[in-house]
Amino acid sequence: MKAVFCARVAMKLLVGVSALSLGGVAFAADEADQEATNDQGQLEQIVVTAQKVSQNLQDVPLAVSAISAEKVGQLGIRDAKDLTGLAPNVTIVQGTTNANAAVISIRGIPTPATETFGLDTANGLYIDGVFIARSGGSALDVTDIERIEVLRGPQGTLFGRNTTGGGIAFISRAPSKEFRLAAEGGYGNFKAFNGRITLDPGEIAGISTSFTYSHRQRNGTVDNLNEPDDSRDPGAINTDSFRVAAKAELGGTGSIQYIFDWSRTDSSPINFQLTNTASGAANPPVTVGGVPVRVTQQAPVAPFLAGVNFLDPRCAALAAPTRVWRQQVCNDINSRSTDKSWGHNVQVQNDFGAFHLKSTTGYRQWNNDSVTDLDGIGAFTAKAFSNATLFNGMPASLLQFIPSIPEAFRPFIAASPVPNIQQNLFDTNNRRRHKQFSQEVEIGNESDMLDWVVGGFYFWEKGSENNPQNSGFVLDTNSIFTANFGPLGPGFVAANPARYRLVQTLSVLNYTASAESTAVYGQATFYPGGRDSGLRLTAGGRYTWDSKSMIRLQNGAAPLAVPDQGKAKFSRFTWNLMVGYDLSNDINVYGRVATGYRSGGFNAQDPAIAGVLPSFRPENVTSYEAGLKSELFDRRVRFNLAGYHNVYNDLALAVPITNLPPGTFATAITNAGKVTYTGIEAELLAVLNDNFTIEGNIGYVDIKFKEFLAGLPVAAGQPLVNTAEFATPGYTSPLTANVALNAQFPLGDSGMRLTGRASYAYEDGKYSFSNTLASPLNEVLRGENRNIVDAQIAVDRIPLAGGEGFARFWVKNLTDENNLVRAIDFGQLGYGGGYFADPRTYGLTVGVKF
Repeated sequence: MKAVFCARVAMKLLVGVSALSLGGVAFAADEADQEATNDQGQLEQIVVTAQKVSQNLQDVPLAVSAISAEKVGQLGIRDAKDLTGLAPNVTIVQGTTNANAAVISIRGIPTPATETFGLDTANGLYIDGVFIARSGGSALDVTDIERIEVLRGPQGTLFGRNTTGGGIAFISRAPSKEFRLAAEGGYGNFKAFNGRITLDPGEIAGISTSFTYSHRQRNGTVDNLNEPDDSRDPGAINTDSFRVAAKAELGGTGSIQYIFDWSRTDSSPINFQLTNTASGAANPPVTVGGVPVRVTQQAPVAPFLAGVNFLDPRCAALAAPTRVWRQQVCNDINSRSTDKSWGHNVQVQNDFGAFHLKSTTGYRQWNNDSVTDLDGIGAFTAKAFSNATLFNGMPASLLQFIPSIPEAFRPFIAASPVPNIQQNLFDTNNRRRHKQFSQEVEIGNESDMLDWVVGGFYFWEKGSENNPQNSGFVLDTNSIFTANFGPLGPGFVAANPARYRLVQTLSVLNYTASAESTAVYGQATFYPGGRDSGLRLTAGGRYTWDSKSMIRLQNGAAPLAVPDQGKAKFSRFTWNLMVGYDLSNDINVYGRVATGYRSGGFNAQDPAIAGVLPSFRPENVTSYEAGLKSELFDRRVRFNLAGYHNVYNDLALAVPITNLPPGTFATAITNAGKVTYTGIEAELLAVLNDNFTIEGNIGYVDIKFKEFLAGLPVAAGQPLVNTAEFATPGYTSPLTANVALNAQFPLGDSGMRLTGRASYAYEDGKYSFSNTLASPLNEVLRGENRNIVDAQIAVDRIPLAGGEGFARFWVKNLTDENNLVRAIDFGQLGYGGGYFADPRTYGLTVGVKF
């Protein structure tokens, strides 16, 4: 099997390298814009602030991708989810219960798959310098983006904790001092409509302002037969956003800028589809290192569903599990989610000559209310289980052997039917509230010999979650008779009027979590012999102090008499060393050693010990990276290459619990032990001629679990077992690739032009859980390999009175690939399913600007 796997990977890499040799891969999507070339047809230089100072992208000794405002508009990038495939080893999948959340994976390290407040993200998300602790709380629809920077690899010095995988920074455009008006609108299939208008009135009384309003809506992408309103079908979304920015110059050397944004999104999250059901057959323990280890036992959902009665007869056929994407579904609960987020951002900066200072203050709030169908089938009636009705329908001749049943009651019990229950397999609703405050101050300067920056950072957040859950656990009552009634067992089994019965389990998870983080940092880049000498030496360090607490009010059917509580403190010093050297004016190489740290915390579902919630440990990473950056053929080709080896210790993963009471499903946060990530990334952009450029990227990461202490021994009291041989990397595509051809042709002498773009992206299928012992369906639920083709054609720079316009026709997922991209294995509950990518979407967008 390993040989076959290696051959498959080798073939994919050869195909990817062949694609690179034909056209190249874009290191920064910015460069793919036709604006990325100057009058001589050369690639323009790109300036980024990935190191807290303005630098040429090619001089930064780490892997960074930059995406310009024009590319953002061209590709219709609305939020972080739209960035998947635009940089190597970067994949992003949709959240499950709300439209704004995203699971971001950079170089094999994913953010948490749920918006739990006890576990921090592993990939930082920043909007205008403000760290966004929860992706669901971002409001990017209305951000007037100047560029996006994607930083790959740990950024533990300048961007702090929780950037062990990397970071994504959105930088908005400052308000213009001149009058500026831009508006666009579009319409597409699924009755999609979007509109956006930005107005900069110009500088008035020394203050420049900018106002933006955005609206976006779409009907669902699949038809829920139980929902007559298409605008409430799964995949539907309706968003309104507003943003205002104001900036004033201070004494000619500084400025102050204030940004307020507000957003509301009403959505029907993407549809959960039932793909697998369990037979109920026993899953025997697995022996690891001589120790028998528990494997999750699954309820007999498959035979149970064969005997239920669906309230809507149309649902019976649609309840059959399948991995084939369905355009029609039959959900008894219409999943809905409402996200409201708003925030303030104040930036003050000034150049004092000897140094410059920048202060960034941010405050954000996010409210989420959702109800979610998590079984993908309609409601049904079935036989209900309770201890009081276990013997209903049994013959009196058998009941006489049950001493607890008086003789007078035996005929009544024998004549009584097993009661029915109207239920589904799983539904949940959630009420989340989150707020955060951050303050960062940076002081630095740049000279011919030295760039330096020092800073301080403070962050505080508080979040609460009230999460009622309603699940149906299928019980094989024959197992009760055979296990407890000795020689009478076979008789009860033969007379059992309803073998499979449903236990309704109602539970609530209700908690509040808070966190506080403080850090100081510094970094310096020394240029021996001057900035143009070709040698750059960088060193930096950061010390971080974290404190966390959680109060849990309920974790089951009833509120706790005394709340469970947990408090913990963590701290860590992280550092990086980098060297860059120019082999020539066109080629430079770099080396980097960097560390990262993600804070420990609490899992809200972990069992308490004497009322105290246990915390999990922080994780840390040491990354070794080497790379080459080049601009060749008179700066018409840009080729960059990076290789890395990351060593993680105490990697924190959510693992389903294997010894829960029957009828429950929960996960625990486990520090996995030691994991290594070894990868390579290639990126290139080529200007073919005045009409064509070609771009793309390719990345491969090999993940090896050296230690995964997650195996629960069958015998009580034994330590956890190393089950690394069963571990799988969650939400990670080992191989990613993207290639795109861009074209432009002038239309007359007015500057109007015809442009086009066709792109192909590939992502390996992703696992959604970390091992097959706790998640028996993990292997069969692995996501499908994705082949995504997008295309567009446009006419832009259309002369208008005092301005210009454009019209763009676009299509995403041209080949209508219906890929399973994310899954849930419900463990003991005995079934699993997943979420599919959007089908083909297309539309027309027109706009003007003055």
